Amino acid sequence: MAIPVNVRALLDREQNHYEVLLHRRTNTLTQAAEACEIPLDQMVRAVVLVDGQGLLMAVLPATHVLDFEALCKLLHRELELVPGHQLTAIFEDCEPGSYPPLAPAYDLDVIVDQAVDAMPSVIFEPGTHTSLVQMSQDDYRKLLGNVRVEAFSLPVTTLHSDEPALSHVVEQFTPARVKRDIEEFHELPALPTTAAQILQLAADPRANARQLADIIGQDPGLAAQVLRYANSSLYGYAGSIKNLQTAIARVLGFEYVLNLALGFSIGKSLKVPQDGPFGMDAFWKHAVFAARLVETLGQQLPGKMRPPRGTAYLAGLLQNLGRLVLGHTFQPEFFILNRFSQANPEMPTCELERHVLGVTHDQIGAWLMQAWGLPAELTTAVRHHHNPDYWDAHAVYPQLVLIANRALALHGLGETETGGLPAFSLQMLELDEQTVLDAAAKLFDNKEELEDLAQRLAA
Repeated sequence: MAIPVNVRALLDREQNHYEVLLHRRTNTLTQAAEACEIPLDQMVRAVVLVDGQGLLMAVLPATHVLDFEALCKLLHRELELVPGHQLTAIFEDCEPGSYPPLAPAYDLDVIVDQAVDAMPSVIFEPGTHTSLVQMSQDDYRKLLGNVRVEAFSLPVTTLHSDEPALSHVVEQFTPARVKRDIEEFHELPALPTTAAQILQLAADPRANARQLADIIGQDPGLAAQVLRYANSSLYGYAGSIKNLQTAIARVLGFEYVLNLALGFSIGKSLKVPQDGPFGMDAFWKHAVFAARLVETLGQQLPGKMRPPRGTAYLAGLLQNLGRLVLGHTFQPEFFILNRFSQANPEMPTCELERHVLGVTHDQIGAWLMQAWGLPAELTTAVRHHHNPDYWDAHAVYPQLVLIANRALALHGLGETETGGLPAFSLQMLELDEQTVLDAAAKLFDNKEELEDLAQRLAA
């Protein structure tokens, strides 16, 4: 895509000197910096906020996080992030997710962080994910005009410090102190009735497809999802499946449906907001793609370590269960976390959770699974799916989830990973990198059914 019309007009208005750096299509500023082989700390980005006084663009370094409290105090305003659909309307000539830090091009008020003002030159996305613009600080300030410069951001490296001052830094972002509450966890969500019945059936060596169909049939929504899966092109059955027992016995298999139903019933029992980076829409879209990819990759492993399809699927589906628990049980903190993530999309989510809330979603999810008595394979997958160094009991599950997540991130789905596929994990599981990339690409070539499933589960 060419540089958007509004941006081009501003850049050329006063014959400013700038350089356009073309690169392969990327999803994030970090990836763009890597593609152009430039340091990320030379790049700037925009965060658009709003309150009763109107819209405001805040410009800060790509390596910094926005301090909401500091900015609101400076301006004596109660600012909130502009929702994504409104950003698309404001930057109508830009690609979604690429919002240039050029407020005058879109008639926005602007405030610039001191760290940006100290840069000798700046680099930014001009509204497209295939190019960057580089110019001197003087030319950049000339474009912005007479703007206010203040301190309202902190380097991400500040949040990685073990200094005692860290606790003060954390409290600047949010008053949420949920770690103690989660460790005590007096109000754990109850295991859904359907899920409890499925677990009981799983422990019975004489269980059969009819019994499983009877349990699933008690939940019309769950039954509809299982039938939809059985009839999808993903499993290639020739004909129409109209009853659960046939779906279980002829198409999907007993164990697979058992795990599929268990995952769906657990996920649907936790109620969180639809939108936001950690909302239901984002959760289920990533969950169904990851589950299907983990299942597919699991079948590529040597027989000695190949996991059961259903368990592999469920490990991918429920890996981020902790985020649903957070949204279900700690709603104010969940709102703050979503807001912070939207404003700081380059910050890894586990780091964000740890330093904003004091606990991560993988810890929360594992605590809940242990409390519910779910299988150790699943608890391990949930607890360690971000850890490439975990190679203890049941390591095949979190490592498969980690590989799948890295592959999905290359397509812009889920958390951005800058390291690519984990080479040691691939080696240990005897997986070929190209096999993983091809499997992920195939999902996106036939993404309509998975996206439809995700939308139905999120509703």
